[in-house]
Amino acid sequence: MILDHPEAIARYTALGWWQQVTVDDMFRACVAAHPDQAALLDAPNRNVFAFGEPQSLSFAEVDAATDALAALLLRHHVRKDDIVVLQLPNIVEIVIAFLACARIGAIASPVMLAYGERDVRRIIGHIRPKCILTLSAFKGTQPGELVKRLCAEMPGLKTSVITLGAQAGDMGDLAHHREDLSALHTYLRTLRIDGNDIVTMHWTSGTTGHPKCVPHSHNQWRATGGCCVDAGGLQHGDRILAPMQMVHTAGYNGMFLPWLETQGTLVLHQPFDMAVFLNQIESLRINHTVTAPAMLNALLRDNVLDNHDVSAIRSILCGSAPLDPWMIEGFKTRYNIEIVNAFGSTEGLTLLSSASITADPHRRARYFPRFRGNIARQFNGVSWGIRIAAGVETKLVDLNTGAEITTPREPGEFAFRSPSLFPGYYTAEGTLDRSDFDAAGYFKSGEIFEIAGDAEEQDFYHYIDRLKDVINRGGVKVPAGELEAAMQALPSIREAAAIGYPDEKLGERICAVVALAKDAALTLESLNAALLASGVAKFMWPERLEIVPALPRNTTGKILKRELVRDLTARPT
Repeated sequence: MILDHPEAIARYTALGWWQQVTVDDMFRACVAAHPDQAALLDAPNRNVFAFGEPQSLSFAEVDAATDALAALLLRHHVRKDDIVVLQLPNIVEIVIAFLACARIGAIASPVMLAYGERDVRRIIGHIRPKCILTLSAFKGTQPGELVKRLCAEMPGLKTSVITLGAQAGDMGDLAHHREDLSALHTYLRTLRIDGNDIVTMHWTSGTTGHPKCVPHSHNQWRATGGCCVDAGGLQHGDRILAPMQMVHTAGYNGMFLPWLETQGTLVLHQPFDMAVFLNQIESLRINHTVTAPAMLNALLRDNVLDNHDVSAIRSILCGSAPLDPWMIEGFKTRYNIEIVNAFGSTEGLTLLSSASITADPHRRARYFPRFRGNIARQFNGVSWGIRIAAGVETKLVDLNTGAEITTPREPGEFAFRSPSLFPGYYTAEGTLDRSDFDAAGYFKSGEIFEIAGDAEEQDFYHYIDRLKDVINRGGVKVPAGELEAAMQALPSIREAAAIGYPDEKLGERICAVVALAKDAALTLESLNAALLASGVAKFMWPERLEIVPALPRNTTGKILKRELVRDLTARPT
């Protein structure tokens, strides 16, 4: 299934970005080069959150398991371009499933186990998968029984369900499953997969509305994965620790693809457990991982890493919230670890502010590279140090006129086109929704940036906020992200959110919802006094303060502001 426009294929093929290399080709290269090397490792506490004992597999063993699952999918009538829903936690089976789908030309559609019945029903009805691979039981729920019931309720749907787990009738773990491979070998001899074929269909978060289906090709994923390799400074054979859920795009592009490109070892982790996480880092000599900014702040403030050997780590990727310059500087000076500030999206946005982009912790915490289709910066001609810079074209668009903004410090909507960009949202009718693209093929991201400044700073963007995450106080637009960054810089605050709550006179007023640092105290008056001292404009000051133990977040670490607003409006002022 090729969904990209022929013009895009011609452009990125001519530029060398899109080739005839598939995910399966990348994996087979790993197997050929390092058959006996450790490839996949389960978390040591796997049996706490999933069935079975932890697995440690070589590339040859992963290859055998991939063949076995590929043969099983064929037996369930899955063929090229058929969609397979994958609903699994971070166990080796999720990686094997990605590989098996890619091997037979099927399209993997990963779905979070956290999704409720409403969203799972919508997803199944939207893509009508040929097969669903899930668990029999997970955290008190029965995903297998749920999807069987939902499939039975949809007229004309012919979807087989494969459940993994310990219950009677379930399959055992895929690492030890065996199938007759004769039909698979016959099938593969005639199979032809194009680098532009769709290999996954991910979903945008369902917490802000209906999930949207986001298809990506082999070529788009290779471009995105290469960006993560470059920004993280990853090297051949690196050991990568994956606490990010692999069903999410960040797990696929930030962990799975770099693992294949570096031919290294992928170590899985779920759910987040600090003791297990630190033990994996130390005992397995992890070189690269990912975690949330709030977690990094806590590790540094509490000196947690002083009691652990983290000398093997070279880089940690984090995003989903503004970073603090003191944290970036602290990890570098105390542990020689580079923090990569990542700003990405399911659709293919890849803005990563790494050590090659800037060594200045203040700039790295707040700025992102202004890529303009050139490997070198416009100001001084120095290389960005990230391959994808030569293929990414970006611009800012005025929110009212639609004209391109070229003047510093004027907010506008961020738009881009890139070899990592998806072709459009896949509709239930099998067509593409490209309403968020302009005539030149730029995707309008819904994010507000500004050109950071003059001279050298013209080569950077400063993130302002989500287009729809602006508090409208009496007609004055208050960017929540900017206020949140200012609050999180205060030593008394561990994490913060700025939300608008209804007001009859002004439409919205500003509320700060914060979790405090250990032994800290805060009042609305002291908060606004600190914001005044920080230079925050008075129109942005909160008019209400709510202190909570922790902010609610989704599985990717993003704050669930709808929950905060709901809880806030239910309480008296």
